[in-house]
Amino acid sequence: MRTSSIAKEYAKALFLLARRSGKIDLIGEELEEFTRLVEKNKPVKNFLLAPQIGIEKKMKALEKALSGKVDNELFKFLMVLAERRRQEFLAEICAFYQEELDKYYNQLQVFVESAVGLTDTECETLASSLSRHLKRKIMVKSTVNPHLLGGLVCRIGDVVYDGSLRRRLERLSYQMLKAKI
Repeated sequence: MRTSSIAKEYAKALFLLARRSGKIDLIGEELEEFTRLVEKNKPVKNFLLAPQIGIEKKMKALEKALSGKVDNELFKFLMVLAERRRQEFLAEICAFYQEELDKYYNQLQVFVESAVGLTDTECETLASSLSRHLKRKIMVKSTVNPHLLGGLVCRIGDVVYDGSLRRRLERLSYQMLKAKI
């Protein structure tokens, strides 16, 4: 079984569990926060992924760190991941859980890169415009990319819309070189 298939199945199982308990948002937020903590903290990530460290030791550390601090359903899920040595899929599970959440709420994540930070009004305008065209609720996640000269680069799922100034200049250059004089 491919790794993404494994992560997807675990994410679906967690989502069904969260839905049954009525805590899909809470568990999603806590899962994302825990995943972000693990990804940013190299010693924690190395500890969880180290094959030479026993399962019991990892489970005790997780219990000490998380018991009573995260939702009980998520805690049990993370313990199962540790027990089955599936911690390496945590980031993928988190991403697939977010996809399940998006399907449930009929929303779509749009990742936008810009040369300067977008204001809340600009993000809302972009979201409402895309929402009208795509007939879904749009969640804009904006980041600043200092390498962009201007314009926007939007990623919706696997599709990238490059409206950056650099891309426009490249197209113009290509058209000028192609033109017959």
